[in-house]
Order: sequence, then structure tokens, then C-alpha cells
Amino acid sequence: VYSRQFLRPPRSTCQLAAMSDDEMPMAGGDMPMNDDEGSDMEGFQAPPLLPEGITKDIVTAAADSEWKQPKNGDEVTVHYVGTLAQDGFEFDSSRSRGQPFVFTLGKGQVIKGWDLGVATMKKGEVAKFTLAPEFAYGEAGSPPKIPANATLVFEVELIGWSSKDDLFGDDGVIKTILTEGSGWKKPKAGDEVLLSLKAVAADGSEIEERGEFEYALGSEALGPIAKAASKALESMKKGETAEIKCSKEYAYGDKHPDGATVTLSLREIYETSDVSFSKDGSVQKKLVKAGEGYDSPKDGAKVKLSVISATDGTTAIDGLKVGTLEFAAEDGEVCDALECAVVEMKKGERAVLTITKPELIREQKLGLQDVKADKVVLTVELEEFEKGKDTWSMSEDEKLEWAVSRKDRGSELLKAGRLAMALRRYKKVVDSFGYLDDMQEENKAKAKALKLACEANTVVVHLKLKDFVAAKAACNSVLKEDKQNIKALYRRAQAELGLKNFLECIGDCKKVVELDSQNKEARALLRQAQLAQREEDKKAKGLFANMCKAFGRGPGPSPDKRPRLEGAEDGAAAADEAGPTEQADAGAAQVSTERAPMEESA
Repeated sequence: VYSRQFLRPPRSTCQLAAMSDDEMPMAGGDMPMNDDEGSDMEGFQAPPLLPEGITKDIVTAAADSEWKQPKNGDEVTVHYVGTLAQDGFEFDSSRSRGQPFVFTLGKGQVIKGWDLGVATMKKGEVAKFTLAPEFAYGEAGSPPKIPANATLVFEVELIGWSSKDDLFGDDGVIKTILTEGSGWKKPKAGDEVLLSLKAVAADGSEIEERGEFEYALGSEALGPIAKAASKALESMKKGETAEIKCSKEYAYGDKHPDGATVTLSLREIYETSDVSFSKDGSVQKKLVKAGEGYDSPKDGAKVKLSVISATDGTTAIDGLKVGTLEFAAEDGEVCDALECAVVEMKKGERAVLTITKPELIREQKLGLQDVKADKVVLTVELEEFEKGKDTWSMSEDEKLEWAVSRKDRGSELLKAGRLAMALRRYKKVVDSFGYLDDMQEENKAKAKALKLACEANTVVVHLKLKDFVAAKAACNSVLKEDKQNIKALYRRAQAELGLKNFLECIGDCKKVVELDSQNKEARALLRQAQLAQREEDKKAKGLFANMCKAFGRGPGPSPDKRPRLEGAEDGAAAADEAGPTEQADAGAAQVSTERAPMEESA
């Protein structure tokens, strides 16, 4: 009785107890300590400052491991003893009653000094708060035990609290954390998670219960509770169990008019990434079991990859040969889908691959050489791999030997039509020789030649992929080192033609012919570019003529009212007398005759 009487704000000072969110300093956060997945500083704020009129003395500090503080909306549990500052008279004590006091922080359920003071405490802490009258019972006091304008002293122990969040700001869904999660990752809309749930009505009767199942945040798979569940999951971490108390609008509607309480347990957060070589979403990797450490297989490393299952999304694919594949990473020994996925995996990692281009998963070793499904969903696990040597740790001779093997393998893949993998081989050589100044002169010359050869080969791949911008850029890199490289000039001309830069194409073709007058390919490309440019000129001429005709048909003064210039020649007068259409045609003809022939303009 005394607890409710003396801690509830007096009626005459209720306005002091309620503070807006802007006025109320916030505390809290959910930073894990010594977490394998890293520290989480998200939500951490400095302890709230107490205003003048509230003093705090710590009697017993919280344990070093307790750093969190409650926030507004949390349900806190405390023990306290209240006395008058003037004579030490004890007017209330939860300890005397042997029952802790529970209230919701920051909601004006207690005097203002309590809302502000308890927000600065940590679990297990005991503090003494001295509250001026304006933060207690003010001018009225609380007779007969608390006189007017009384300064009060409270010794408070924070036993603990239940973290509560109003998810939509309308009291429709209140989330309470029952078991803390670990790590720092939280799912977002569209992410897939593994969870379990149980929903009960207000009278305690069970509505539904589901064991572990996969769910995509934002989907309608959970029916009427989907919105509330998705919102709650966005704030949860792996291993967390939370309870959401939902009004009927966020739960089962009139079927359960008093609302429902849903318990969610988040077991896994599935991280999905695009691992396709072309980054076009054709190979998506969903991590379902985390691997060990940070290392992934390097180029050429021996790996053991277990293939567990294959479906078209719903039905198992016939003919699948499950088992363990052993191969060298990125050497093209298996299909592209497996090649691009394995270099993004860690030892012991299990993943689900979703492949939307059948040609990427056609693999004879798996019995999938004739797969025709529009989508293949493959479950794989990386059993182990050999940790290869990093290029930066190689000697110069080792690096050159490695580069030669990568270049040769790239050429084999290029001939086999595996363009994306060939491109990666060439690019790795180019990138590894980005800085050559520290190499011995003999090795520097070899490295430079290898780099130029691989850059030239990347152009071939880009042209086959019709990536003309990248092809042009690669040619420019080669020509920066060798301005008269005939292959680079010719291939740049091909790229310019693909980009419809016909004049630039003509210019490069002429340079090739100057260097090699018998180059038939360059001469053929030159003629093709000249014809294309002539077509462009015709289109431009027609457009200009149409514009002139359109202008000529516009309203204007009649011929007899147009001013005549003194001394105008007969030719000008004749032109003046000509109709607008004839003038436009004459102008267009003049533009056409003044243009230089195509061969000369290049």
C-alpha cells in the first residue's frame, strides 16, 4: 500500500512525472561482450545526466560485466527504502514488506525523480538518490508521512528489468526480450531466418505452435501475425527469444478480440549473397551453417566439397550423384556454379546455392550434364581445403611460375568457352603485377610481358561478352605501355565499332594499316566502319532537312511586307522571292556539299 501511495506521482504534480521523449535522457544498448561475431556498439549511449535537484551516490557498484541500463518502456524490478532528508524518518520500504516493486520506466507511473534516477542504474547496483521537492511530491507533499516541500532520500537496488519495445508506437505490439541473443547481426526485410513460434490467446489458450521453420521477413507466410512478427524479428539476434503482445489489429482480428501473445525464437539468420562471377544474381549462396575461421580457398587450392541434394525448388532432380568432389579451385575442373561458390566458403560451411542459369550447373560428375530445370537448388558443404600460398608471400620466381600457369589455364578456359572463368585467370595475373619496380630487371621484363599478354587476352574475353566499354579500357592499358601494339589497336577498333563510335574505329583501323599494310582484318573493319558512318551522315542530313522544312512552314510576314536591305544583290533578292521550301532544300544541299568525304574526315 505504501509503495503505491508514496511512489505514484501526486495528482497535483502529475505533469512533472510525465516527460516527453525529447526531455527524457535515454539509456541502454545491446552491445555483446567478448562475442565471437564481434562487438556490437549499436544502440549504445552514454549514461543519462541527472538534472540539478537529483543527486546520486553509489552504495554498491554493479559487477564489471553489467554495463547495460534500462530504457523508457522497460519493466524494472527494484527494492527501495525511502526516508525524509530532514530527520531520516523511514516512510516506506519494499524490503520491510519482503516484496520487490515493479513499474514501467519513463511512463509516469512513479515520481519524476525515480523515472530519471533508475534510468542511470545497472543491474545489481545499489544507489542513494536525494530528490528535491520538484522531483518528488512538490509543494503538496503526501500527508501524513511526507510534508510539503520535502526533500526525500531513496536507497534503490536495481534487481533487473524486462526490455520492452513499442514496435509501432501505438501500443499495438509490445516486445519483451526473454532470452538475449548473441552477435551483432540482425535480419532485415527479405532475409530468410530459421525460427519457432507459439501464439496464445489472452485467456492462455493455445492458438498455434510451429517448430523450427524457415521464414522470409516481410512475406505473408505467417498470415495475420506476419507484420508484427517481421517487425520484431528485425530487432532480434541469433539465439534470442522474445515475446510480442499484440492487439487484435496486429494478431488474429475478431477471432481473438483480446489480442494474442506470440513467442518467437530466432535460431538462425541466413546470409544470402550473389556469388556469380558476373554478379548478375545467377548464383545465390544462402549460408545455413557458418564455417570456421576467416580463410576461403585460394586460386588453385585443393578442395573437398560435399554435394548433399539438388532440387528444382520443390522436387528432387533425378539422376543426381551425391557425394564428395575433389578438385582444384578455379581451375575449371567442375561447373561454374560450384567454382564461384566454393571460393566464397569457409571450412565446415554449409550453404544452399540457387542457380537460375542451367548452363552454370551442368556437371557430369554430379549426373547433371543434361539438367533442363529453370532453377536448380543445390545444398553443399565445404569439408576441407588446402591453404594455398598468397602471391605477396611468393618469391619472384614462384610468382612468375604461378602467373604462367594461370595465363595458360585461362587460355584453355577461353577455348572451352568458359569466358567468366578465363577472365578471372587473366585479371589475377594483371593484378598481381600491378607494381614491378622492386623486381630484378630480368624478372621485371618477364612480368611485364605476362601482364601485357593477359591484358590483351582480357580484351578478347570482353569482346566475346560484348562488354565494349571494358574491352576499350583494357586496350588503352596495353597501348599505354606499347603504343604500336597492332592487336590492341585492332581490338580497340572493334570495341569502338560495338560502341558505335565509327570515326574512332576508322582512326584505329588506319593506324593498324599504316603499321601493317597487309592486314586484311583491319581493312575489312575499316570499310565496315566507313559504311556505318555514311549511314549516320544520311540520317543526320535527313533530320536537318526535316527541321529546316518545319521551320519554313511556320508563320511569318508576307513577302511584300518583308524589309529589303539596300544594295541587296539580285541573288539575295531572288532567294527572298523563293518559297520557304525551296530555301530549306537549298540550305540542306549546301550543308551536304560542304561536308568532306568520309575517307578525308577520318
